[in-house]
Amino acid sequence: MADVPTGNDDREALDLLIRGFEVSRMLRLVADLGLADKLPRDGNTPVSALAADCSVLAAPLLRVLRALASFGVFQIGVDGSVSHSARSLLLRTDAQNSLHHGARFWTARGSWNAWGALDAALAGGNPHQTAWNSTRFQYLRDHPDEARIFDDFMANFPDRRHQTLAESFDFSRASLIADIGGGNGQALRQILARFPGPRGLVFDREDVVAAIAPQARSDGRIEVRGGSFFDRIPEGADIYLLVRVLHDWADEDCVRILRNCRLAMAPGTRLLIVEQILEPDPVRGRPLDYLVDIQMMAMFGSACERTVPEFRALLGQAGFALERVMQTASPVWILVAAAA
Repeated sequence: MADVPTGNDDREALDLLIRGFEVSRMLRLVADLGLADKLPRDGNTPVSALAADCSVLAAPLLRVLRALASFGVFQIGVDGSVSHSARSLLLRTDAQNSLHHGARFWTARGSWNAWGALDAALAGGNPHQTAWNSTRFQYLRDHPDEARIFDDFMANFPDRRHQTLAESFDFSRASLIADIGGGNGQALRQILARFPGPRGLVFDREDVVAAIAPQARSDGRIEVRGGSFFDRIPEGADIYLLVRVLHDWADEDCVRILRNCRLAMAPGTRLLIVEQILEPDPVRGRPLDYLVDIQMMAMFGSACERTVPEFRALLGQAGFALERVMQTASPVWILVAAAA
């Protein structure tokens, strides 16, 4: 038998990166079971009781949890008892900045299969289109269960984007705030909870706004309206929001969206673009930012994360001037633009 090199930290680290999809899939499995919520925050639970609560077999569940525990997710006693670790607590739905929704979203079938066709992007194609013969947003319309997972993930994205937006910008003088492509309305709920004066408008696809329950409309302060931001954007708001919208689209589509915003905006109105800013030097950037950039490539082909100069160029083409770039306590930044 050949000698096996020892002490090769880089080799083992790379091996774990290569096999990272296995860990992701196990995390999706336990998140789908809601297992972290079924496990008490303190104390141990026999794996047999946990399996019964999840309506699965104990032996395979123990094997999955043992594997995750080797990565610090859950703790397993030699007697088969299960308890939380600091990491598994983050899978609880009641955890601050919970990763439960991320564990379900990243390996959902739509995303999972598109990543399997990632090489299509290197030839100018769209991996999601290659995998599903469908655009990303059409796929979500055709798979409403997965679309709701997407909406929950966007509302609970662990970068605290919505809370940070509400904390970082003064919305007190606005009468109406329009969130364009606003998903399930979480950004506006955070803003309106902090500022009692304004009203809000969520503008998104018909199927998206139809899923916003009346009790999620901030006691009637949030109106919902369905439509496409490629056709027309509602007029009358003092502040327009584009929260993590532009990174879903290629440059030419971004310019179309921005021009429609410009047409809807009265003098003195401001546009707030909430996005991550891509650092061109990966030595200085965060790995998570570059993974999101490739996610955009996998889902949409030419969509991408952007640098400040790239945002400034898009805004200029659409008739805007970039007034301010505001760093926040979150990975997202706020770019404030006005009509040029």
